Amino acid sequence: MRAFVAISVAAALSMGVTGSERPRVVAKITTGTAPCGAVVSLGSVWVANDDGTLVRINPKTNHVVRRIRVGAGSCSLAAGAGALWVANYKTGLLRVRPHTGRVRRIAVGATPFDVLVAFGRVWVTAWGDGHVAEVHPHSLRVLRRIPVGAKPIGLIASHGAVWVGLGIGSSIARIDPAKGSVQKIEVHAWAPGWFVTGTRGFWIQAEGGQVVQVNPVARRDIGHMHFGRTLAQGAAAPDGSIWIPDKEQSRVYRIDPERAGVTGSFAAGPGAYLALRAFGSMWVASYAGTDVWRFRP
Repeated sequence: MRAFVAISVAAALSMGVTGSERPRVVAKITTGTAPCGAVVSLGSVWVANDDGTLVRINPKTNHVVRRIRVGAGSCSLAAGAGALWVANYKTGLLRVRPHTGRVRRIAVGATPFDVLVAFGRVWVTAWGDGHVAEVHPHSLRVLRRIPVGAKPIGLIASHGAVWVGLGIGSSIARIDPAKGSVQKIEVHAWAPGWFVTGTRGFWIQAEGGQVVQVNPVARRDIGHMHFGRTLAQGAAAPDGSIWIPDKEQSRVYRIDPERAGVTGSFAAGPGAYLALRAFGSMWVASYAGTDVWRFRP
């Protein structure tokens, strides 16, 4: 029998959970207008800005040490197969060689939204076309375009599969990377778009301030929470908690995954959009601003 847990912020606080232990901001690093994607590679934090720049941050000094022009519309970012990969929703998938700064563009479909390197391939959601493109990381050929449903958004690799968030409907898609077959999984939340891994199972941010816990082995949702307004891309923190930014409120909510409860929230940069765990810290991008905030959890 499926178990649902619906917990609001008020309910969490009534259980004695508070936000008194607030993380400390140790740096605010100016990266460019509308920082949108971030990844760890080559001992650095790389940030893609919607204004068209890709920057490299030295985590020892908290300074930007390099800028590469990648074109306006650059957002989601991944690393692997000797390159950085940028989903540019205006121009396509970009392969960036981090040592040389050389950029190659690959046409993958309308409105590339997220990018993932897994199972020896690069996977990109084509939001405007309703498919996921599978790209060979060396030849840069599109090997398959896999229909997954309307408005595909986020991607993760977990339990031998590629999982896709969808912007329309209340289900997610599971792709078998070998066969290319697709299974739809109902999660009972509208527009489940972005994923968080790093705990047992994974978590999905959906519209209307919903977060859904999914058991990827059983392939079903096992818990729901409700809080915030416009939830964005979260991440698991070093202490085992989950950080989920709220773009509309410019805050980050912190979840205890074991108790399935909200332990508090705290202010982050304007339009807090993405959380990244890296170098013992949590990094939060300010999509409505120009910087990334580094927190010591």
